[in-house]
Amino acid sequence: MRSYVINLDRSSDRLVRMTDRFASVGLSFERVSAVDGRLLSPTEISDVYKPVFGAAAMTPEEVGCFLSHRRCWERIASEADPYGCVFEDDMLMSRHADLFLGEDTTWIPAGADIVKIETVPGRGVWLDRAVKLLSGDFKLGLLRSFEFGSGGYILSKSAAERLLKITRVFSDAVDHVKFNPACGIANSLKSYQMFPALCIQTQVFYPKGSDLVDEPALATHSLPRFPDSLVNRPWLIRKSLQTFRRISHKLRRHRRTVIFFADKAAR
Repeated sequence: MRSYVINLDRSSDRLVRMTDRFASVGLSFERVSAVDGRLLSPTEISDVYKPVFGAAAMTPEEVGCFLSHRRCWERIASEADPYGCVFEDDMLMSRHADLFLGEDTTWIPAGADIVKIETVPGRGVWLDRAVKLLSGDFKLGLLRSFEFGSGGYILSKSAAERLLKITRVFSDAVDHVKFNPACGIANSLKSYQMFPALCIQTQVFYPKGSDLVDEPALATHSLPRFPDSLVNRPWLIRKSLQTFRRISHKLRRHRRTVIFFADKAAR
């Protein structure tokens, strides 16, 4: 299973850090030159991005970020390997990463489209109650709710082929397309979450203001593009819908889980 790291040509320092992080856990990667959204012309953006009426537009950086991930999907789709692993270049790696990111992919469930190996702490996610036990006290659970983040994930060759066809023109950020049921595509993907997680963004792991933090370089995020999301509903309606969703998950025997990073100290 090859690993691909998305890196802007102007971010050579981040590439050095990612090289060191991978080497520290005995792994290697292939660099994928990121699409710099700041350099995209209006025509280049309109060729691939279709805005959603009534919702905030994606920023040029978000469009570039999506195109960068598509470059990784193209590599995965073109290789013989059944899976590939995609990273953005501000990720910290667990010292246990080599257990799962080498040649052996037999631990990945049959039919899995995506395995999310990143965590965005502070948000619980709904998973199937039944989980798959892995080496080193790691587990896999089938995702049953939206979870942010595209900093680290494993993608199957077949899912890469499907995503490339579906997203020749896109309307939402890459993590929404892969994981948000509101986008429609996510419902057709079988996505798993590894817990604890193998990687985490530096800006999430280190204290605010730390010299060790890499500020996001690939994407400057826009406002939420789903005007009917709960945050925009009146308080009573929002609480009622949240309660309904929680009861619905429990009736289906899903469990809410907070995904922690595997290491207290990261590389």
